[in-house]
Amino acid sequence: MYLKRLKITNFRNYSSQIIEPDKFFNIFSGSNAQGKTNILESIFIACTGKSFRTARETEIINWQKEFSYINCQFETNSRQVEVRVELRPGKKKIEVNGVLARGYPQGWPGIVLFKPEDLILVKGSPQDRRRFLDLEFGPFHPQYGHFLGLYNRVLFQRNNLLREIKDKSAKNDSLRVWNEQLCRYGARLLSMRMDLFKNLSPLIRKIHYDLTGEKEVLDIRYLSSIKIKSPSSEEEIYNQFIKEIQEIEEEEIKRSQSLIGPHRDDFNLYIDNKDARIYGSQGQQRTIVLTLKISQILQWYQEIGEYPILLLDDVLFELDENRRQALLDRVSGLVQTFVTSTDENRIRPKMKFTVKKFIISAGKVVDTKEE
Repeated sequence: MYLKRLKITNFRNYSSQIIEPDKFFNIFSGSNAQGKTNILESIFIACTGKSFRTARETEIINWQKEFSYINCQFETNSRQVEVRVELRPGKKKIEVNGVLARGYPQGWPGIVLFKPEDLILVKGSPQDRRRFLDLEFGPFHPQYGHFLGLYNRVLFQRNNLLREIKDKSAKNDSLRVWNEQLCRYGARLLSMRMDLFKNLSPLIRKIHYDLTGEKEVLDIRYLSSIKIKSPSSEEEIYNQFIKEIQEIEEEEIKRSQSLIGPHRDDFNLYIDNKDARIYGSQGQQRTIVLTLKISQILQWYQEIGEYPILLLDDVLFELDENRRQALLDRVSGLVQTFVTSTDENRIRPKMKFTVKKFIISAGKVVDTKEE
């Protein structure tokens, strides 16, 4: 699958721009704050319905305008896909081939984003890893985004109720209905996550083994805040969740927050059974992140028979030459890739196909050329 044509209107610092990228490798170069990442953001929104930079979508609309518009034309082995996104203050409309779309159903254009912040994933906070899990592994399950949204809404309402109970403006009995919903949606979410880890773990292990010259074994392990055994059925997870949440009710009221559930979970990565966060070198930790990104690319292909689009936002030169070339070797001739850089001359990928370069200045593509 690849992007044939991109048109954006009133999108951040772009008033109007049309780009027809190369099928394989595209470089957007220019000084900082000229609009390179904005191009990648527009493609990401068309593929996922969300921005990777902000939750406040009004920020995306050009400050002088009342709306922003994205039109992407994709091509797969079997069909043409046109995605239209219209953003207005407080309103978002997405159409796929003229049909109103909601959520992130499997079969949408797949996309993998790699940015400098991802390189701290291993040693970063549990929140960073949960975000990665929800946004980058979650879409491999077609219902994941739907149940994540339901769970988060119930979690928000329940936390508000815990504060009201603490302030004596509500009674403890009113928690029961929210406990039921939180545990039902949470059990579904946990079950999905366990399935994802079961499916992805062998692929992650193999990729890392290959990248390290068959020297290191990587394991990824889910850490649940609920005492569940693996494997467990969704009903078993629900029963354990209900049991534990009842046991800590007073503590949750005291602290006015839900203390266990998927929103508190984490995952750890181990190299040869040693915690990579503690014992892994910076080079090893970066190889792990590279492994996770490559696993996303290959999993997309396994799931839908199409390679995703790859966005590399100013990240290639955060990798050393060996890891950079390892990534490029994996995607060469298979994955349509978009790269941003402040210096196009530093990018000399060892690939056997054309590279299209776009020069970005003040929200305009001022020149394009192929090599």
